[in-house]
Amino acid sequence: MHRKPAVTDRIRREKNRRTGEILQAALKVMLEKSYTGATMDDIAAGAGITKPTIYQYFRTKDELFAALIEPLIISLADKLDAIRTAVESEKYKSGKKIIRDVYNVYYDTFESDPDLFRLFVIFQQVGMNAGMSGVAVEKIREIGGKCFIAGQSIVSAAVARGLFRKVDVPHTTDFVWGSFWGIVQVEQNKWGRDGISPYLKPVLKFGENLLIAALVQD
Repeated sequence: MHRKPAVTDRIRREKNRRTGEILQAALKVMLEKSYTGATMDDIAAGAGITKPTIYQYFRTKDELFAALIEPLIISLADKLDAIRTAVESEKYKSGKKIIRDVYNVYYDTFESDPDLFRLFVIFQQVGMNAGMSGVAVEKIREIGGKCFIAGQSIVSAAVARGLFRKVDVPHTTDFVWGSFWGIVQVEQNKWGRDGISPYLKPVLKFGENLLIAALVQD
């Protein structure tokens, strides 16, 4: 017997609601106790459900973490890919504008969810993927790789069109990524305990101008 559409929709809405509650509880617990310190018992308690109920949605804590960061990284990759398309289509006339747009994309990604970004930075710092299940590690590498592919394509296209100086593409991509997120991490750790640091944007603008001076053709 097939379920009626109204029943199917209700079940789907309930599943989405419960999934969202679990993810929010997981984010809160992981930020408070760190990824390694958080347990499924903690997350279940935070979501107001039993641990067996969590396992109906996520088989492991690793899968929970991957589900948390996946939307953020996919959104970032899509926005970078849009810049790549614009560069390759010769819509950019200035290398300076490319760098500023990339920095804006990074900042918008951070600003959209500073807490989730902080969790992702913690993950990158301590290399937690060494202890994660193979499925979760591959998922994170897959979605994370899309950002670096898009970034490298932006640099390659900008160099090819004379908008950037001739540079080592992978090194440049890693440096742009690392310089931005490093600044965010330092400023947030120093001054961003109660929100976004008031010094973050000025320091990012300084870093952006340094990159423009280093990369952009006169």
